[in-house]
Amino acid sequence: MTARSIQPDLWAVAVEEAKFALLDDTGIEYAAIGDSDDFAVRDKDRLEVEIRRPGDDFRRLGALLCRGPELEQSAEGLHDIDVDDDRYEAAEGTGLEYARVNDHDAVSVRDQEHPGEIRRPGSDWRKLGAVL
Repeated sequence: MTARSIQPDLWAVAVEEAKFALLDDTGIEYAAIGDSDDFAVRDKDRLEVEIRRPGDDFRRLGALLCRGPELEQSAEGLHDIDVDDDRYEAAEGTGLEYARVNDHDAVSVRDQEHPGEIRRPGSDWRKLGAVL
């Protein structure tokens, strides 16, 4: 069984810059929050946006996206494409929402309780889910 955090506000816990690690072959950086199973995740090119969730949430998201297409996709230009709010779906059992950015394998992920989104190829999210 995976450990769950008892920290109610993950945004109240500071994460040192040096703790972030780049996930190989992706543009995603992640860092453990404290000594629990909670993680801060961000796009290395857009450090101002972070998502902080229990590791289980990211693992479930990765598993959910494994059911989708496995197409090569660059993250370049993903923020130039509009994604309507009504396209977001809740990832059941998590605090995350996701939406396909276009007809390929790019995905926008956001936290239901905090503003901001991270857009990366689906393969990046699947790798994050597998690593965590």
